[in-house]
Amino acid sequence: MIVWIILAVAVLLIAVYGTTLYLGKKRAKALQALAPALSFTFAAKGDAGQIGELSEFHLFSQGYGRRISNVLQGKFNLVPVTVMDYKYTTGGGKSSHTWTQTVLVFESDKLQLPRFMLRPENLFDKIGSAFGYKDINFDTAPVFSKKYLLRGENEAAVRNTFNAGILQYYEQHTGLSTEDDGKKLIFYRTSKVVPPDKIQAFLQEGYDAFELFKVR
Repeated sequence: MIVWIILAVAVLLIAVYGTTLYLGKKRAKALQALAPALSFTFAAKGDAGQIGELSEFHLFSQGYGRRISNVLQGKFNLVPVTVMDYKYTTGGGKSSHTWTQTVLVFESDKLQLPRFMLRPENLFDKIGSAFGYKDINFDTAPVFSKKYLLRGENEAAVRNTFNAGILQYYEQHTGLSTEDDGKKLIFYRTSKVVPPDKIQAFLQEGYDAFELFKVR
């Protein structure tokens, strides 16, 4: 009986692995086909150097087993941008969890911004705030302050950056995380992989926010 259970589990694991591998190859093929339509280049795999260049971002400093794949690079509305799938793992053993998300990386000399990290606020953040865990809130934007956790090294500069237009944008675009390292601006939704047919819409969404952040 135990042997049959072990065999059943083994078959199930092989089936899951095979399905994951198939879907991964299918996604890569679809993104490779999309690249010419966007006038972008495509690379199936990223490298350690790319992760190193992004290590100042909170997202790219989490966990272990960090990997970049399905890299699209080019210009969107004349702004250099990289689209990538980024994966990392937290925890260990039965408590481990792998997070995969599609990330946009905009780079421009018009991004003269203070460093900040913005993401949807969760219950643990609210508990942390009660114990002094810093969250930059705005009395003029209670909806934004309720939905999002905002942190930055220079609070005054961050507050000055987040004008009424930016606050309103994020109130209307829920779940969108954004980080700035002083040179680049990244956008993603935690553990959300954007389907190939939605990549262009995601690029537009990120670009619309980029336009609000850039220096006029």
